[in-house]
Amino acid sequence: MSRAPSNFRQQDVTRAINAAKASGLPIARIEIDPKTAKITVIVGEPEDAKAEPVNPWDGARVTPARKRRKCDT
Repeated sequence: MSRAPSNFRQQDVTRAINAAKASGLPIARIEIDPKTAKITVIVGEPEDAKAEPVNPWDGARVTPARKRRKCDT
C-alpha cells in the first residue's frame, strides 16, 4: 500500500513562520490540518513562557564537597 501524497510541504510551513516573524508577531504555536493542508499560525506568547514552573530545589543551598562528611559504612 502506498502513501497518499502530501498536501503541504515543509517549505509552506517555513514560509508561514517567516512571514509571522517578519511582521513582528510572537508565535505561540503552529497548527496543521493534513487533510485540508490548512496551516494556522497562532500568535501570542507561548504557553510555556506564561507559566514558568517553580522548582523548589533551585534555591537550595549546597555544601561544598570538601566540607561534607563521609559516611563510615
